Amino acid sequence: MKDRVSLAAGLACLLVGAVFGLDQLGVIDLSAGLVAAVVCAAAGLVLVVSGLEPGDGGAGRGDR
Repeated sequence: MKDRVSLAAGLACLLVGAVFGLDQLGVIDLSAGLVAAVVCAAAGLVLVVSGLEPGDGGAGRGDR
């Protein structure tokens, strides 16, 4: 799989949308704390996957 970060970001957006959809259907009752937790979890998923991607050894830090 070539672009895992984009896949993870898409899945995170899909999961956040599913949570909002469940709120609209009345299955769950979203509070500000739950929204913050879901958004932080989605952002964390993308950051973890981007950290697992093989990098170029630090290019971009100015010490080429």
